[in-house]
Amino acid sequence: MAKVALLIGVSKYKYDGLTSLPGAAKDIEEMQRIFQNPEIGGFEVKSLLNPDTSEMQTAIEDLFLDRHKDDIVLLYFSGHGIKDDSGKLYFTTTETRKNEQGKLIKSSTVSAQFIHEMINDNRSRSKRQVIILDCCFSGAFANNIKGKDDVYLDFQKIQLGGEGRAVLTSSTSTEYAFESVYTRYLVQGIETGEADKNNDGFISVDELHQYVQTKVQENKHDMKPQIQAVIKEGYNIVLTKTPIGNRENIYKEIVKSWVRNGYISDTGRAALNEQQKRLEIEPDKATVSEEEVLKPYKEYQDKLQLYKEVFSKILQKNYPISNEDFEELNRFKQSFGLRDTDTKKLEDSLLRKWKAGRINLPPLVKLFLLTSLCFGSGFLFRAFTTVSETTTGKGEGNKFCQKPQQYNLATITTQKGLNISSGEKSLLGGDANSEKQAGVNAFASKNFTLAIKHLESWRQSHKNDPETLIYLNNAKASNKSTFKIGVGVPIGTNPNVAQEILRGVAQAQDEANQKGINGKLLQVVIANDDNDQNIAKQIAKKFVEDSNILAVVGHNVSDVSEAAAEVYEEGHLVMISPTSFSLDFSKSRKYIFRTVTNSNVVANVLSNYTLNTANKKNIVICVAENATDNMAFRNSFIDSIGDRWNRKTPCNLSSNLNPNDLIDQAIKNGADSILLAPHVNRINKALEVAQANQGRLALFGSPTLYTSETLQGGQDINGMVLAVPWYPAEIPGNQFPQNARNLWGGSVSWRTAMAYDATKAIIAGLQQSNTREELQQVMHNTANFSADNGATGKIEFLPSGDRKGTAITVKVQPNSQKICEFVQVPAS
Repeated sequence: MAKVALLIGVSKYKYDGLTSLPGAAKDIEEMQRIFQNPEIGGFEVKSLLNPDTSEMQTAIEDLFLDRHKDDIVLLYFSGHGIKDDSGKLYFTTTETRKNEQGKLIKSSTVSAQFIHEMINDNRSRSKRQVIILDCCFSGAFANNIKGKDDVYLDFQKIQLGGEGRAVLTSSTSTEYAFESVYTRYLVQGIETGEADKNNDGFISVDELHQYVQTKVQENKHDMKPQIQAVIKEGYNIVLTKTPIGNRENIYKEIVKSWVRNGYISDTGRAALNEQQKRLEIEPDKATVSEEEVLKPYKEYQDKLQLYKEVFSKILQKNYPISNEDFEELNRFKQSFGLRDTDTKKLEDSLLRKWKAGRINLPPLVKLFLLTSLCFGSGFLFRAFTTVSETTTGKGEGNKFCQKPQQYNLATITTQKGLNISSGEKSLLGGDANSEKQAGVNAFASKNFTLAIKHLESWRQSHKNDPETLIYLNNAKASNKSTFKIGVGVPIGTNPNVAQEILRGVAQAQDEANQKGINGKLLQVVIANDDNDQNIAKQIAKKFVEDSNILAVVGHNVSDVSEAAAEVYEEGHLVMISPTSFSLDFSKSRKYIFRTVTNSNVVANVLSNYTLNTANKKNIVICVAENATDNMAFRNSFIDSIGDRWNRKTPCNLSSNLNPNDLIDQAIKNGADSILLAPHVNRINKALEVAQANQGRLALFGSPTLYTSETLQGGQDINGMVLAVPWYPAEIPGNQFPQNARNLWGGSVSWRTAMAYDATKAIIAGLQQSNTREELQQVMHNTANFSADNGATGKIEFLPSGDRKGTAITVKVQPNSQKICEFVQVPAS
């Protein structure tokens, strides 16, 4: 594979009538610097400054002809672009001129048509062609351009990206481009690595365009950069690598994902070796990065070993352990940032040795130890704390917030390719010999009677498994008249959130199929999108291609939902997102809706509580800056609190921040509270900050933190206040909370409620329609459409597709068993 580039700049003209462009010379100098750099562009570059017409045509012909199919060919032009009376585009050369009547002498230029002919010549076999034009009317270049129809797409070639042809232009087809900023932003985006939007170490054509477009808008330049992919996947052509520093940081993040218990397994090592090659990082630099990542793990193991020694000495010198000793051990754990799960393993190991009879203990103490081995050493701590409360009468233990017991439904086993199923395979994984797997196997064999038997048996002992209920209803609906919908959830990366959403869909399906929808039953197709934009787009294409699917519930986070929404809108398929908060999510598209209220509504409720009820005046805002939902929430929150935002303490949960340093800096800067808004896949980042905080700053959180994973923060998140779109409180006339508890064996989250409402809205629309277009027309008629009996009452949409709704505040606090839970905050 070769990477070849031709950079043309025309800054001077031999004849009057055209203004000189001294910036063009600097443009090609800057472009040559980055594209020729082997660490960034790696192109074989030829630069032409002020060529005549023949010289320019010859160079262009040489650039495109006789290339191999895997070559990347880049043509860049900076100079004047001129259109004739018929709208055809011409590029100036140093000898371009006009006649006495002021008409362009076309033979003194190079026409866009000439370049088109060179690109489409049969001798030009390159499947990756990029044209970048920084000139007036450059958007006219792609008019009527024809591409090859026989391009073979190989999506596995990560280094090359997509195949096709992409045209980047500094202006539209009718726009002048007087300001020489377009090329400057191109260079800046590549050289800093800021254009690498997906943070994979490479910059594609589309990423570069988006970066430049954003810069132009931010700085209010009077120009509209354009991009056109002439052949499918041209947007994804990889132009450059990011600077080595960026790639090393990306590698560090990848290393973190392969660290298990402070080590890198053989599987992880093999994967990392491939990532080194992909990112082109030298082995010695990779080793330095790995050591840097593993350093805190090694330090943590040293602290854990020290804790083991301390606990062992206390057992030997002072048994039974006093409440004061337990308090000191707890302070020790907090000061060193030790996790309860890790210290519990050490404590259990030491306690087993005592149980084995290595030391004689009084009978009552042995009873305590035997009990602790059954229920965990945390029980031992709670038992002694309870004794202390009883004897002292202080009751301080009631304020302590214990972690709830975690329950994992199944081990998630992701598979290669698109994971989509209506019952023929389990996306949530599990025991290969289980009743559920037997039901799935029967479903795949179209033995629906047997499938129903096995799935019903599994549900008797696994009430909170939504996938089983969906497959069970699908099996019951087989061979009957049905409506079909799809649902996209992040099973592989966030199974808990995925199951919360699926419960809402399953409950609405179960209720609908008991009565029927105009004599039809509802079937649901589940897809795992991993909260990944590219996967979501592929799923959306599959859903669009399946003409039986009339609507989709999904997806989870806003940037993924927005990526998929483009496909659904183009394919005329209704999509309702239950969990996407971004302000501009719907963008007034005809087929896109959501049942969750936007970030403004939720942020305003939380800011009102923060300022007026909690009376906080100096708030640090910690947000995952790579998450659209949370950035939207952050911006809305900042708009509401104004100058009470502590700007001196920046906090990006997407970065490698040190939680202890952050809290120390926040307190030093006068902060009295902190808002946590992590990405839903990285709740642990917020919990690390909460752990470092140790109750010193008041905690507030975005709706993302309403998860069972958050409650595993225990005492660290005790007292945190969140704003959420819904809470499972008893509302007169609303049977959803009680029905949900009966169906799933416990309370459900706001994600379940919003997914339930999304499915209910689709069902209400299907009662008046039979096709995608009819469904869209019914639901988009916002003056007349509504769905009753949703989790939040009546479901109505605004013309934008947004939901009419509100939000409430909840707080983390211990229940009567001292287990952490979310409790609604009474309205003030």
